[in-house]
Amino acid sequence: MEQPTSASLRADARRNREQIIDAARTMFLRMGVDVPMDEIARAAGVGIGTLYRRFPDRAELIKAVSRDSLHEMAEVARGLERDEPDPTVALRDLLRTFRDRYLVIVMTAVSAHAFETLKDTPAVIEDRDELLVVVGRLLRRCQEQGTVRPDVAPGDLILAVAAISRLIPAPGDELGAMVFDRLFALVMDAFRVGSPAALPGRPVDYPDVTQLRQHGGLAGFGRA
Repeated sequence: MEQPTSASLRADARRNREQIIDAARTMFLRMGVDVPMDEIARAAGVGIGTLYRRFPDRAELIKAVSRDSLHEMAEVARGLERDEPDPTVALRDLLRTFRDRYLVIVMTAVSAHAFETLKDTPAVIEDRDELLVVVGRLLRRCQEQGTVRPDVAPGDLILAVAAISRLIPAPGDELGAMVFDRLFALVMDAFRVGSPAALPGRPVDYPDVTQLRQHGGLAGFGRA
């Protein structure tokens, strides 16, 4: 019988890792970051031993999911800021990316469990901070252009997308997907200049998100 080559073994390892990451992202989405590891292995189509060889514990898996997704989002943010001349279009498309990868926002912005796991992970922190900087720059350009209301800050955008994303529909749920898209469009429309009602309080920035999380004000996020 032909023996597997080192190249094929590396390819198998990469494929297993991708399957586990994809399954974990989906399971975290559906059940929160405390989903049993054996359920993640089952969804990935690998044995529990394979999962633990790749990711010795839950913390390492959370880091890997966040690292991969945040890096992808940071790449999208850099590309949009560089290539899209209209800041309103760039910000809209970036928020759609946030929506489609909302798990990362929930995990890194508001979930206390995941935040504790990720807070000392330089690669995650670097990509997250870069995303916040790009969002802030695009938002200011939109406000200077007069297309986004002046009384909002990046934290308002992040929390709005995270809140909407708690209602993500199940795969194949066409009605749920349609309602979700409408709700996202309605909330995004509220950020436009010309919205009739003034917002209470003051603009929410990322330090406010951090304070809310520390005080338990976001306890419902990141959980099933």
